[in-house]
Amino acid sequence: MKFTLFAAMAAVATAQIDLDDSSVDIRTRFRVFAKTFGKEYTEDEKRSAFAAFAENDAKIQDYNSRGLTYTLGHNEWSDMTADDFNAQMLGGYEDTERERDYDYTLSDPARVAAADDSKDWVALGAVTPVKNQGQCGSCWAFSTVMGIEGDLFVEQNKLISLSEQDLVSCDHNGDQGCNGGLMDNAFKWVEENGICTEADYPYTSGDGETGTCKTTCTPEVKITGFKDVPKNDESALLTAVDQQPVSVAIEADKSVFQLYKSGVLTSKDCGTTLDHGVGIVGYGTLDGTDYWKVKNSWGSSWGMDGYILMERNVNMCGISQSASYPTGATASGGSSPSPAVSPAPAQGPAPSQAPAPAQPAPAQGPAPSVAPGPSGQTHYGDPKNGCLSDEKDISITGVSGDVCSPACTGVFKTKCPTDVPAGVSAEPECALQDTSSDKYCALICSPDTDISDAENDSCGAATCKPIQSVGICTYDD
Repeated sequence: MKFTLFAAMAAVATAQIDLDDSSVDIRTRFRVFAKTFGKEYTEDEKRSAFAAFAENDAKIQDYNSRGLTYTLGHNEWSDMTADDFNAQMLGGYEDTERERDYDYTLSDPARVAAADDSKDWVALGAVTPVKNQGQCGSCWAFSTVMGIEGDLFVEQNKLISLSEQDLVSCDHNGDQGCNGGLMDNAFKWVEENGICTEADYPYTSGDGETGTCKTTCTPEVKITGFKDVPKNDESALLTAVDQQPVSVAIEADKSVFQLYKSGVLTSKDCGTTLDHGVGIVGYGTLDGTDYWKVKNSWGSSWGMDGYILMERNVNMCGISQSASYPTGATASGGSSPSPAVSPAPAQGPAPSQAPAPAQPAPAQGPAPSVAPGPSGQTHYGDPKNGCLSDEKDISITGVSGDVCSPACTGVFKTKCPTDVPAGVSAEPECALQDTSSDKYCALICSPDTDISDAENDSCGAATCKPIQSVGICTYDD
């Protein structure tokens, strides 16, 4: 199987210069930013992009100097002003006056008391990889699909990536494709029509076009109904999230959201005018601050690999005002489910002061070193000598040679073993993905494709090969 460079992790590998480091000249950081995210500008666009980057950098330095519970950082959208970002990425959630079916049993003190102290549905295997809505106001569809995928896992222990495009193009139950929609409307539509898999009906509306409904795919999953969580009741919301992932709406039109990087968002800048659909996939406590773990639909280069931790029990960004979840999800059995995240072994709740989701942010260091295999064998070796049991013999699209590659680990799939063959100084990074979007580690030997002799030597017995914007170590046949 051929592997390709994983774009979000390539950004990590390329960015030998920390984009948030104010000691580095801002124009140098802007050049690295543009290269990292494949930005191409006309001269006029470049001037505007740099001005926005500089404005956002000032916000990042200001907020990060305050010692807050969260940090901001540059990401794919740092070349956009707040107004431009909001116009492109928000407005997809369209709330309307409607009859709600509140499940008031969620507020039962006995149920609240029985809920786990912490929950992480990502680690439990109920959540597909982070997706990207692009320039389409389809957050409502991504939030809906996240809820159904999670309910299907809870009901049948199946994780199937479902089609947002099916909703965007075909659901006219009050929803308006790229012009916005509502999760409850979409749940009702799926109850009546079912929903296709992402494999059968992939997402194509990232350019902002709703598209024409495709009627050739066969619905794979149906639900029997949906329930609303009592408004402004975070105890009820916790009970709901304890049983399954929950679709919610928030206000996300502030710079702290655009530039969020890590930690628990406790900002009072965030209001309660709902404009964006997301999904709660867990909860816990970090350094004394209770949080919700939220899956966004802006790709994995945003936030903590596409996730954000938001303060709990304060209605942060209006998160408790419009929450709902599907019920009775079942798969037809017509296709084999393809888990995107292997379910972890059953475990008790994580310790309240050190929850798993807060640990692996892209800017953090690599995973702890793993002991070498038999006879001193390490990871990232030459496949002709055999790979370790947790590795695959891989070749990479556009690169000659092959290499033994371990899977990325950790809740956010960003950690890599750090034991390397003798003579290797190249850095292990989570940099590859296969056609199933599973992520694998590789040795990154150069921050660009202009490979020096020293960078080639950093691969030891392997050779540093250029691919896209970085160099990667492989062994020649």
